[in-house]
Amino acid sequence: MSATETVPAADRPVRGPGPRILVVEGALRDNGGLRVSHDLARRWQAAGARVRFLVLETVAPTVPLLQPDPGLDVRFASGKVRRFRSAVVPVVLGALRHARRADVVVSGSEVGYNLLVGWAAARVTRTPFVVLVQNSLPRAVAAWTPAALRPLLSAVHRRVDAAVCVSPGLVEEVRRAGLPADRIHTAAIGIDVEATLQRVRDAGGPVRSASGRTRLVAAGRLAEQKGFDVLLDAVARVVAAGRDVELVLVGAGPLREVLQRQVAELGLGEHVELAGHVADPQPLLAGADLFVLSSRYEGNGSLVLLEALAHGVPVVATDCPTGPRYVLRDGEVGDLVPVEDPQALADAVLRHLDDPEPLRRKAQLGPARARDFDQGPAAEEVARVLRSVHRRGRRG
Repeated sequence: MSATETVPAADRPVRGPGPRILVVEGALRDNGGLRVSHDLARRWQAAGARVRFLVLETVAPTVPLLQPDPGLDVRFASGKVRRFRSAVVPVVLGALRHARRADVVVSGSEVGYNLLVGWAAARVTRTPFVVLVQNSLPRAVAAWTPAALRPLLSAVHRRVDAAVCVSPGLVEEVRRAGLPADRIHTAAIGIDVEATLQRVRDAGGPVRSASGRTRLVAAGRLAEQKGFDVLLDAVARVVAAGRDVELVLVGAGPLREVLQRQVAELGLGEHVELAGHVADPQPLLAGADLFVLSSRYEGNGSLVLLEALAHGVPVVATDCPTGPRYVLRDGEVGDLVPVEDPQALADAVLRHLDDPEPLRRKAQLGPARARDFDQGPAAEEVARVLRSVHRRGRRG
C-alpha cells in the first residue's frame, strides 16, 4: 500500500467501549518508533478502543514505508505527496478536526512536528495530550529538532498531561525537562515476541553465513546515533588481529555513503556488507553468530536488541543511555562495553571468538528476557494511563 492509497475500513472506525484515541505521527517512514506506536494502536483497537492513526506528512515511496494494519483507521492529513512545510495549513486544520472527535491525543514520539501539531490541536480542542518518550530526550531534541523550534518543544514537554517512558532510564530526563513526577509513567514497551519468532519459521529458518566466517550482524538507521562508524573501526581491529569475520549491517539512512567510504578506507570490502533496508531482517538476526549494538544512545535499548535476544543470539552492546544495561540486566544477558570505544568493542568480539561459551550461556536467558518486554502487557499498561488521563481531563 502506498502512502496515498485509502486504507481499508478507514471510514468505518471500530466501535467499542474504550476511549477514542487519536495517535499522531509525522510520516510512515519505517523505523522502530513508528512500529511501536503502530503496534500499540493496533492492540488498543483490538481491545475495544476507537483508534484513529493520523499521519501528518505524505511522502513518496522512495524510502522504506511502514505498511499499516489494514484494519486500523489510518488517515492522511495531506492526500498529496508533499512535505509538511508545504502543507502546514491543511495539516493543522485536519489535526484540529480529528482532535475534536477524540477523548485523548497521543504523540508517538517525543520530537517532531507530530508532537507540536498534536499538542496544539489537543490544547485548542481541550483534549488531554499524552506523549510516548521513546528516546533520550535531550539527545533526540539536539539531533532532530531545528534550533529555532527547541524552546517551543521544551515548553510542550513541560505541559503534556502525561508522558509514558519506554524505559526507567528516561524518567529522570523527562523530570528534568520540567514535567511533574505525577505525570510521568513507564511501560516496558518492546516487541511482539511470538510474531518475531514466527517470521523466522515462515522464512524456513535462520539465514546463516555461507562463507564459513563468523557472522556479526548489526541493524538500525544509518545515522550518527547508532555508532556504526565505531563498529566499523572495531571490525577493522578484529580483522587486523587475524580473525576472519564478516559484518552484515542492515539498514538505510543518511550516512550510507559515509560508511561506504569508511569501509573502503579501512580495507573491509571483503568483510562488510551494507545490506540496506531489508523488509524482514528476522532470519538474518536469528542466524547471526553475534549481534552487536554500537549505539551512542537509545531509548529502551533498541527493538533490534530485543529481537536478537528473542532469537537467543549472543549479544555485545554499548553501555549507552538509556536502555541496554537495563535490558541486559547489568550484563547478565549479554556483554556491555563503553560507548564510542572501538578497542573495547573489538576486544569483546575477540573474547567471543576465543571462547564463545560464556556469551552463549548468557544468550540462553535472552528469550525469557525479551518476553519481559512483550508488547501485549505494555499496550495494556499504556492504555491504563490513557484511560486515567481521559477521566481526569486536561490539566493545562
